[in-house]
Amino acid sequence: MLAERRVSRIELVGQRFDPRLARAVGTRQDANVAPGVVVDEVRAGYLWDDELLRAAEVIVSKAGEGDGES
Repeated sequence: MLAERRVSRIELVGQRFDPRLARAVGTRQDANVAPGVVVDEVRAGYLWDDELLRAAEVIVSKAGEGDGES
């Protein structure tokens, strides 16, 4: 039904955080993921054609202590 209306879900998990498409609602330390990468989705985001219909709410990885990044 969404496809008929030209609405598509934004797939962000595993992608670099993009503030044009999502809002970061939290961070998580994960030694296996580079800082700034989306690690979880709290609320899905959607595009209508190529326009943002609703921004996603996501959890973004952050550098761990001692990683040399802040």
